This record gives sequence, C-alpha cells and structure tokens, in this order.
Amino acid sequence: MRTGLTVLKNTGVLLLGRGIAIALGVVYIAALSRYVQASGMGIIATATSFVAMLSLLLNFGLNDVTIRDISADRSRVSAYLPNLFFLRGVFVGIFFVLVLLFSWLIDYPPTTITVILIYGFVFILDELTLICFSVFSAYEKMEYSAALQTGRDILNMLLSMAAIALHASLFVIVSISVFASFVKLILGLVILKWKFVLPKFRIDLAITRSLFLSTLPFAAMLFVSVVAKEVDVFVLSLFRPEEEVGWYSSAALLVNYLLLVPGIFLQAIFPVFSKFHATSPDELKRVYSISFKYLLLLGCALSFGTFITAGQVIDLVFGAGFEQAATVLMILSPLLFWIFGYANGSYLNATGGQGISTRFAVISVILTVGLSLTLTPRFGLVGAALTRIIPGAILFIPLTLICHKRLSILIPYMLILKSILAASIMAGCVLWALCSEWHLLLAVFVVSPLTYGLALFALGVVGRPDVDLFFQMFNRKKLKVPNEHLIR
Repeated sequence: MRTGLTVLKNTGVLLLGRGIAIALGVVYIAALSRYVQASGMGIIATATSFVAMLSLLLNFGLNDVTIRDISADRSRVSAYLPNLFFLRGVFVGIFFVLVLLFSWLIDYPPTTITVILIYGFVFILDELTLICFSVFSAYEKMEYSAALQTGRDILNMLLSMAAIALHASLFVIVSISVFASFVKLILGLVILKWKFVLPKFRIDLAITRSLFLSTLPFAAMLFVSVVAKEVDVFVLSLFRPEEEVGWYSSAALLVNYLLLVPGIFLQAIFPVFSKFHATSPDELKRVYSISFKYLLLLGCALSFGTFITAGQVIDLVFGAGFEQAATVLMILSPLLFWIFGYANGSYLNATGGQGISTRFAVISVILTVGLSLTLTPRFGLVGAALTRIIPGAILFIPLTLICHKRLSILIPYMLILKSILAASIMAGCVLWALCSEWHLLLAVFVVSPLTYGLALFALGVVGRPDVDLFFQMFNRKKLKVPNEHLIR
C-alpha cells in the first residue's frame, strides 16, 4: 500500500515550502519586534485577532466542504467554482460592514483601527485564494499551495524588511501584506485555469444553496475553533495595555509557527481520510494510526523542547524588552504536546463525524471564553495563556477515546509513554547543553534531534519500517510496510 508514502510525500512537500517561510518569518519577526517594540507588536496582534474572528464569515466552512466533495467526485469542480466565488463574494460584503461597525463600537485607537482595516483586505484576498487551494488539496496537489504560500510569505517578508530598513511607518509595513496576498490570488487563479479546470462563470442557485447548507456544520465548528484560538488576544487587548498584548502575542506567535507543522500534515491527510472512508475502512484505520503516531512523536519533541528553551528563544528572537514573554511561552508549550489530537478532528470531518467535532468545539469555546473573561482581567498575560491551554487539556483525551472506538482500534498507551520518556531524555540533554553554555541553535538543531532519535530507537518506538517509509518519499517504489510495524 502507498498510503503512508502518499501522506508523507504531501506533508514533505508542504513542509519544505512552509519550513522556508517559517525560517524567514522568524528573522522577519525578530527585525519587526525590535523596530516597532512591544507596543507595535500589540497593535498588530490586536488587529489580526480582531479580523481573524470576523473572517469566519469569509470562510464559513467552504474550504472543508470543497475538499471533501471534490476529492470524492472531481467532476464537480467546474460547477462548484463559480458558486464558491459567488458565495464568498456575498460574505465579503457582510464581513467588511461588520469590521467597520465593531471597530467603531469597541472604540479602538485610530492607529489600531487603520491596521485592522488593512488586515481586513489581507484576509479577504487570502480567503479568495483558499478556494484555489481547496481544489489543489482535493486533487492531492499540495505543491501548488506550498509554492504559492511560500512565495507570498517570502515576498511579504523581503518587502517588509526593506521597509524597515528605510524606516517606513507601521502602516506601510502592514500594507505590504495586501500586495503580497493580491499577487498570490492572481497566481492561484492562473494555476487553477492552467492545470485543473477552466471555470464556467455560471451561477446555479440550487448549487449555491446546497453548498451553503453543507457548510453549516463546518461553519459552526470553524466558528468555535477560531474564537477559541483568537479570543485570548482579543480579551487581553480590552483589559491590558498594548505593550502587554505585545509580550503575550509574541510568545503565542512562536507557538503558532510550530503549530503550522501539524496543520500542514492535516492538509495532506484530510483528502486521504475522505477517500478511504468511502472505499477502504481498513486503509482508513491504517492512515489514522500513522497520523496519530507521527503527530504524537512530533508533539512530544516540540512541547518538551519549547518548555526547556523558552527563555533563550525569546531573548534570541525578540531581544531586550520581551523577557515577560518567556513565561507565556512556557505556559503555552503543552499546546504542542497534544497536536496528535489534530488527527481526530480531521478524521471526524472527513467521515461524517462533524456533529461530534462541533459538540466538542462548542464546549471548548464556552470554556475558553469563560476562562478568558475570568482569568485575563485578573492575571493578565498569564491568565490569557492559561485560558488557551486548559480547554485542550480537558477535552483531548475523551475525543481521542471516541475516535479510537469509532475505528475499533486500541489506544497505544505504550507508544505514548515511550514517546514521553524519549522526549524527557531529549529535554535533559538539551538542558545540560545549555547549562554547559552551548549555543542555543546547536542545542536545538544538533543535540535535540540526535538524542530524541536515539531514544526513540532504543525504546523501540521507531525502527526500520519507519526509516523505509521516510526514504520512500523520494522514490516511486511501492511501499510495503506491515501494519503491525506502524500501529503501536
């Protein structure tokens, strides 16, 4: 079976592109934070959080519906596209009105409102481009999405770095994002027409209505997901000064960069889940187990490593004036541990389990909003950080149990325990290296992967089948790995 190879190949393609963008992004953020200081970072974080919550009206679950339906039947693509753009155009009008209305009602400072409006245009362009990306994902051609997103990020960062060097205003720096997103949209449409389908600009109200109704479960789930993710910064901006928002958002930004990795994995795995749900239940179990395993291994390494190196990372990336962000980064590090739960949501959404996902997501957002309004005014950025991790700590275990029960597979408790032990060994070695005054980058990129890999191998978590699976990403040989070697 080529299932594992397909998943890893698509993930590898996306990771290669996003890895470059993330590396450049860290350099860019380091320069930007030193230029605009914590208060400027707070303004940017407030604007992006505010716009992200309202951008739910732009997405409305259309991307997930598009991937699900077209991956199951690619003949739908030409009929879907004009109706998708029509629906999103309607949502754009509503979105822009609400951005203006709520900006005025909340009474943000003029500078913050201007940045909010600029980011509003960025989100509009990006959501239009995501229609193209959804088609690419449905066809399992993620390389186009990776190339466009990476190109957009590189263009944005290079132009922004030039603007910083020229001592441009914050408005100019933020406006560059609009230009970069516009270029991405145009190129996405060109690739869509060139490689996939020539859209027929014919609106079918029956299809539009069907798409709209199909999005409702996804939209509800997306709503609670985005609110749960963004409400921490939004509430913090209501009660605390811009500088404190900047400290919190800087630490959260690093965590969000790391969370791009499982997000990329799920972009690759979602159409595979959808396809095998209809054709091969056994292969669906296999793909889920592979996803769970590698996300668990990744999450343990990222979580333990982030906790140990938080202070040094904040100092290296943001410099003086951001010391308080280290505490936030340590508190947020558990978010990286339970990224294996990402496979649960992707599996449920692809296999008709949106109702379960939605119920859990609603509980999560209720907890998040309640905790945010309770803890943030009293404890500031520490309260905001706790708000973000407590719901996940409560809910990821029962959701994992439900998914394993639906698939009739056992939870790999020994795999989890061994992975935690290996990550603990890695963290101890990294801590020793830092205490011995080794450079942070040497500890992170040499000591960490070597010790973690050796620990996983010694504990029997990874072996020859995993190595074969990795190397076959780079050739066309048929993957032959027994299930028992992949599902532990």
